[in-house]
Amino acid sequence: MTVNLTVVADLSEQCFQWNTSDQMIALADELSEVLGNDAMFRLGRTFREAFIAGRFARRRGAQRVRLLKEDGKANTPDFELEVDGQYLRFETTEADIPGRRRQDEYRQPPKVERMIFTSLDVMVEQMRTLAAAKAAKRYDNCHGLVIWVNPPAFSFNPKMRWDSLVRGGEPAAQAFAEVWAMRGDGSLLWQHGAAQNEVAGEEF
Repeated sequence: MTVNLTVVADLSEQCFQWNTSDQMIALADELSEVLGNDAMFRLGRTFREAFIAGRFARRRGAQRVRLLKEDGKANTPDFELEVDGQYLRFETTEADIPGRRRQDEYRQPPKVERMIFTSLDVMVEQMRTLAAAKAAKRYDNCHGLVIWVNPPAFSFNPKMRWDSLVRGGEPAAQAFAEVWAMRGDGSLLWQHGAAQNEVAGEEF
């Protein structure tokens, strides 16, 4: 499949304008359709950020959301929300299975078999590594960190899951006012340096 770069550029540019959460999700969906497997390569970076930003904006009850462009002067967070008159910037990071070669999985033909299953313990350690790396950076007015937990399947002890997720976000707890884990609805792990309690029935 040949990717229409003009359409990709137009859709991508719209992601950097103010949108409702539903509009941003729709833009991400359109980009996914146009990009196909290229969504998992460098060309799909805007798609991946819009995918997370739109869903997080909906979770956070934001009136508007937009991606942010790098200004070349400081580390710029990935997206900005307007929430009840406040403008909040968030950085994202994607926690995937350590050692996974996703670009090789999505090549045509694939070079490796797709990795979709791991243990929560493995992902927690990966979350800690990524959270620490983000905490070590200096961001321009960044309110929070959203850790997108990518693998769709886990083996875990349900009684330990929440404590494990909170531990995964802990290295970023002092650097960001909010630290979230997300792969479905999204869950707030840390707020202003304090660990948060699990919300019954909420699927992170």
